[in-house]
Amino acid sequence: MVDVGQRDYYKVLGVGKSASQQELKSAYRKLAVKLHPDKNPGDQNAEEAFKEAAEAYGILGDPEKRAVYDQYGHAGLKGGPTVNQDIFREFSDIFGGSIFGDIFGGTQTRSSVRRGADYRYDLSITFEEAIKGTETRIRIPSVQTCSNCVGSGAAPGTEKSPCSTCDGHGHLRHQQGFLVVSRACGRCHGTGQVIPTPCPECS
Repeated sequence: MVDVGQRDYYKVLGVGKSASQQELKSAYRKLAVKLHPDKNPGDQNAEEAFKEAAEAYGILGDPEKRAVYDQYGHAGLKGGPTVNQDIFREFSDIFGGSIFGDIFGGTQTRSSVRRGADYRYDLSITFEEAIKGTETRIRIPSVQTCSNCVGSGAAPGTEKSPCSTCDGHGHLRHQQGFLVVSRACGRCHGTGQVIPTPCPECS
């Protein structure tokens, strides 16, 4: 059931109603990359489509909301759908830190954005250059999202799986007497997931 005047969320993402959660996630990731405001500066249509795709995945990506939508359509979504900020944390490799507030009017501020890694470059100059001054060009390598796996790290057509060492929790608990010590899992480095088949382009 889909209300007249509102687009079918499945059509927004370009998938069928029987699509799995992984298929929904993949479809949304492709749209998010294609419609991202950084790739379409000043394009109002792309921005609106970007918002619509996020709204659609916010509903269909949540099994409970999806079940309500499948049965009652838009009318079943009390008060109208909202874009869950968890989406932007889940796809942080696409969105960056402040996209939620910038595009959707959220309350996240730039001060809460996680700082990137520092860059260091060692340059050797002569004593004469140090005394008189000099100019030179340097090239600093930077990290970019892999176009083959779209930043997931997994080979196309595959996905991450729960870490078998920590059962997907990301941490291991050890009891020492009456103390319980928790530490990050050494296999998945605290993420709770491993990549069985790494992307051949970025490893």
